[in-house]
Amino acid sequence: MISLPCRIRMAEPIMLALVVLLAGVAVSDRARAFGCNCGVIASLHSQTRQHVTVEATEAARHIIEALRLQARQNSRHLDRQVEAERRMADGMAQNDARMLRSEFRARAESGLHDPNPDFCLIMDAALEPKLPEEISMPAARTVVRHATDWSFGRTRPVVENGVRMARWLADERDSIKNAGGAIDATTEWSTMLNRPTLELADPNTRQALTRLVANTVDPFPPKPLTEGQLKTPAGLSEAVRRRAAESRNQAAIAAIEAVLEIASPSEYAAPYRKIAERSRYDRSIPDIISELQALEIRAAAYHSPTAEALETRHAKTDRALLQDLIDLQSLNLRINHLRLVQEARSAIVLAAMLGLMTDGTVSSLSR
Repeated sequence: MISLPCRIRMAEPIMLALVVLLAGVAVSDRARAFGCNCGVIASLHSQTRQHVTVEATEAARHIIEALRLQARQNSRHLDRQVEAERRMADGMAQNDARMLRSEFRARAESGLHDPNPDFCLIMDAALEPKLPEEISMPAARTVVRHATDWSFGRTRPVVENGVRMARWLADERDSIKNAGGAIDATTEWSTMLNRPTLELADPNTRQALTRLVANTVDPFPPKPLTEGQLKTPAGLSEAVRRRAAESRNQAAIAAIEAVLEIASPSEYAAPYRKIAERSRYDRSIPDIISELQALEIRAAAYHSPTAEALETRHAKTDRALLQDLIDLQSLNLRINHLRLVQEARSAIVLAAMLGLMTDGTVSSLSR
């Protein structure tokens, strides 16, 4: 807006021009009344018009300059207003960022984002590679295969049978009965069941386990039938009976095989030693442990923790406790799966036992 003094200054030239014009008109009338020269009057009129034009142009120039000044003032005002709004927005954003940093700092100081120490140990175990199956399983499968060969009559002592087989069994027992520190490793299942990781790298232990399985399933298999015997009716009947026995023996051996496989060395023990240190686990831990011992160590970390580990557990955040619950659920899932596998094999064994119990029964039709 143009101030009032500025307006008065702009109006002065116009007023002056009007006064001169009126004075010129008055002089013209008086000159005409007294008979003045018309050229003089025309000159006065011309000068007046020229003066008015100049003054009007100057006044217009002042008005335009004033309008330009006002436009520049308005533009600067808008620029300052935009700058003020931008600074206010920047200030609000900085305040929000400062509040977020304070909030995250408070959460961090409260321990919300602290790593779960037990979860870190489990992560180390997960990152440790397992032994390939072609390295970890052959020892257990060798034991099962040798026990199967014994039961099916595919070994030399069984082929010779009789006194020679008895002599061979006695000599074998004397050579391996103390394997693994047992009194008689060929008959004591406690030697295997009390060890979560079997020492299958030892040849004597493998041989003792083979004889233990054979003594349990079929300690004295009959001599294999000859080609001549198989051509007789009695030989054919005996072959049918033996095939039925072999099927039942295989069911028993398969149930034992599941126990051997889960107790076979299959995982490096380094990360599990750290987990065991947080519990009162008192079994020896070899360099390579079985899945059964790995599950045993992880379970002991929860059901038998040390006092220090128990105190740490009580100080855990909700997120860390949820991670522990997930780990416990995963342990239960794996154990339930292994139980299902073993129960399926045990069901076959029960079916074989039921079939054995019904052997030799006489129907009413044969009486």
